[in-house]
Amino acid sequence: MTEERTTKSLDEMSMAELWSVAKLLGVSKDGKRDELIARIKQAQEQQGDTPPVPAPQQPKTAKAQAPRETVYISRYYELKLVMSPSYLKEVGGKVLIIRGTYIQFHEGVYKTTNPEEVEYLDNHPNFGSVFRKVETADLKGGKSVDQIYQDKFKTLEEREKEIEAREAALRKREVEMSGAEEGATQPKAKSGIRSTADQPKF
Repeated sequence: MTEERTTKSLDEMSMAELWSVAKLLGVSKDGKRDELIARIKQAQEQQGDTPPVPAPQQPKTAKAQAPRETVYISRYYELKLVMSPSYLKEVGGKVLIIRGTYIQFHEGVYKTTNPEEVEYLDNHPNFGSVFRKVETADLKGGKSVDQIYQDKFKTLEEREKEIEAREAALRKREVEMSGAEEGATQPKAKSGIRSTADQPKF
């Protein structure tokens, strides 16, 4: 009687449920539905256990469904980043353009809830220098995006000025080391001995 009930329950299960049962039993989930049911029955007979019933999925709460919005600011007013480029694909003798995915900053701000975009932006090579993530504490503090922008990128501009000053000092030091300043001639070293090579011969 229990065997008939398990067979009936296996027949009523969807493929996804059958795959989860097969995974729990350690059975290969390849093949057609009938083959999969036969493998599950065989595994259950060998184990002598009742079939594991997959747990019903619990509905997610409203908080779990609402993804958190992440805000990025750019030092450029309009910035476009390519996540995946467009490409050509031939379908049935026709060439189609498959559009890529792009991230476009408008007025220096980009807001997203997509976790793939957040991961892409966080791992981008220009993250931190061209654009930055705005922390939620900054937004809750009542600061406008312009104030946050000035605070974040002020340090970058100062850093660039410091680098330029260091490079100028380094160039000046190199010129002094070589002894060839612009417009100056090198003085000849005088020794106490007169050279006969400098004097004309008569």
